[in-house]
This record gives sequence, structure tokens and C-alpha cells, in this order.
Amino acid sequence: MQPQRVGPRAGMGPTCLGCRYRRPYSPIRNPIETLYQGTYYFHFKNLCYANGRKNTFLCYEVNRMEHDVPVPLCQGVFRKENGGLHAEECFLYWFHTHVLEVLSPNEKYKITWYSSWSPCDDCAEQVARFLDTHRNLSLAIFSSRLYYFWHPNYHDKLRRLHQAGAQMAVMDFPEFEKCWYKFVDNDGKSFRPWKKLKTLFRSHKKTLCDILRSPESLLREDTFYLQFNNRHRVQPVQHHYYRRKTYLCYQLEQYSGQGPLKGCLQNKKGKHAEILFIDEMRSLKLGQERITCYLTWSPCPNCAQELAAFKRDHPGLVLRIYASRLYFHWLRKYQEGLCSLWRSGIQVDAMDLPQFTDCWINFVNPQGPFRPWKELEKNSRCIQRRLWRIKEVRSPEPPCYRLRPLTSGPSYCRRRLPL
Repeated sequence: MQPQRVGPRAGMGPTCLGCRYRRPYSPIRNPIETLYQGTYYFHFKNLCYANGRKNTFLCYEVNRMEHDVPVPLCQGVFRKENGGLHAEECFLYWFHTHVLEVLSPNEKYKITWYSSWSPCDDCAEQVARFLDTHRNLSLAIFSSRLYYFWHPNYHDKLRRLHQAGAQMAVMDFPEFEKCWYKFVDNDGKSFRPWKKLKTLFRSHKKTLCDILRSPESLLREDTFYLQFNNRHRVQPVQHHYYRRKTYLCYQLEQYSGQGPLKGCLQNKKGKHAEILFIDEMRSLKLGQERITCYLTWSPCPNCAQELAAFKRDHPGLVLRIYASRLYFHWLRKYQEGLCSLWRSGIQVDAMDLPQFTDCWINFVNPQGPFRPWKELEKNSRCIQRRLWRIKEVRSPEPPCYRLRPLTSGPSYCRRRLPL
């Protein structure tokens, strides 16, 4: 998710819901403090198709930022008004009247919503306009369920809200438990998760990621951060380990005046992504084009030989390969496969910050900024040194040179199989 935009408060114009008009015939009620236990379990259950749950409950907490430290200001619960005003609109009217018009205009606020439904198309547009007007706000929205997740118009409005700076996510067990203790009259009881809470969460999360993904993107943001991460070892996500797969993103720069040809491939039906890439390229009439490939794993020996043969068949082609990680780099045949790429004229190097950023812009999200993970450049330098030593040791000049194990650090040199 893209970071929030917080800045000085902009002048309130006609796009601000709180300033545009009032509804004296439908006054906004004060928020309620807590929910009944039965109400919470019924309305916040994260079913895919929640029949009979036509109301929306919005639990909110507002923090005032003091020297970048959040200080709790207020919290409560809104629900849809009988007059038809949705819970999101109720909060915006209330927040404008009781916070923005009362406190200093130079204050910065961090707002968090926990909602039983994601915003409808009208509310998403209203909230986006509110954020566009009041730049001193940051908003994070956690939704239990997705409203009309199959409708394209709702997709557009959620993307509009996301582009306005709102962080959007699906409620998981920690969010449900937090709501239980902060917004429910629980009588000291613990939160009891319902059956398939985790399974339903994963389904909603995947759907939301697909909705928020830019139409021109070829790779999901969470997939990019998980699969292209160049850490030495896999970091568990929500206490679950995942398999690091092979992804190949390519960009073909065409000299015919057309835009670049892009694609994203992964292993499929017994064929490695590199072989699928070669099959696609051989179906084109290539001359002196330039192709840039970003790989999560460096090619295996067979794929390296196929890539080298493809390059020899197209001598005028400029092919550059950047790998996030090295695949079985300590084995002799894998090292020889990398050297066959160099000998064929293919440029092979490790991905560094410029390459990760370029891959993000061209294949993931051209509108949102890339957020580097910890020690990205340190890991890249380590992988680059290994590549340099493989190229140096495997060069044909010293025929009697005996290869020693490649070590550049105690935590990275262990010969562990890639996950």
C-alpha cells in the first residue's frame, strides 16, 4: 500500500464534503461508544455473501500527530442514519464539525476505520474528495467485507480512493480482536473467532489486491515484495512461510515507433519462465531490439544454455538480465550456466535499487512509490560480488585453478536450498 500524504492543510473548497453543504433536516447524531456483542458478531463476520447485513458499522479512532508520534484524541462508532446518510458520510460531517473547526488548522491527524463493509462507490468518491481537500489527514481503512466486489464501477471508485492517499486493507484476526476490546461491550470476555475467518480473510485480501492493482500493471504489489525480495532467507508472513518462485518480467524496446512490449511470466506446465520467454520472443521478428529481463532467480543450467543459444541466433539483439537472487550459486554446473550467458554476449547482473525501482514502475504500480526493504542494497552488493567471483574463477585463463567455495559472509554462505 502506498504511503499516506500528510502536509499542511489546504484551503477548504467546494470538493470538501464538510464545507459544501449542510443538512439541517438530518442532523448527525453523536457517535455511539460501544457495540453489543451480538451486533458485532453478526455485522462484522467476514462472509463473502453476507445476506441480511444491510447496515454498515464504522468503528473509528483519531490520533493527533505530535512530532510524528500519534496521540489518541477520540474514538467511537457510526452507523448508517435512518435518513439514508451512510456511516462514512456521518463520520466526515462529524469530524469536520467537531475536530477541524475546533482545533488548530496546522494539526496533523491519523484516522483509522474498521468497517463492516468497504465504502460504496458514492462514499468512496466523497472520502477521496475529502482527503484531496484536507491534506493534513491520513486515513487507513480496514474492511471486514467488500461491497459489490464484482462490479467494475466499485473497482474504479476504490482505486480512486486509494490514489487519494487512503490505505486500504481487509480485516484479519488482529483487527477483529482489536475492535472487540476497543469498541464492543465485551463484559471482560475474550474474542471468539468464527469458523473459516482466516480462509475468508485470504479470499477478501486477494480480491482487494486485484481491485487496487492498476489496470496496466502485470504484477501484484504483494507478489513483488514477496518474490523479488533479495533477503538471504525467507521471512514469514503472518507466521506462514511461502515458497519463492520464479518470475520473469521483460520489456522489449521496439524501434518501430510503438511503445515497449511488456510481459510477466512464471513457471507453467513443466516449463520454466525463461523457456516461455524464449518461445514468445522466437514468435516475433527480432532484429536489433533491446530486451531487459528482471528475474527472481538466476537461470538454471538448462535455461542458461537455451538463452545463450537464443542470443547466438540473434546477434544484433541486446539482452540484459538482472536477477534478484542467485539460484544454487555454489554448484559448479550452475556457475558454468551463468558463464555461458556471459560468453554468448548476454549482460547478467544482480538487481540493485535502480533495477527494483524500474521493475516496480514498469510492471507493478507506475503511480505509487517503491518502498525498499531493509538491507536491500547491502544484499545486492553481496550478490554482485558473488557474480563477479563466479565470472573471474570460471574464466578460461587459469585452466588449473581449483574453485573454492564462494563465501562472503557467515549468514549468506550456508548452502541451504532455496525455499
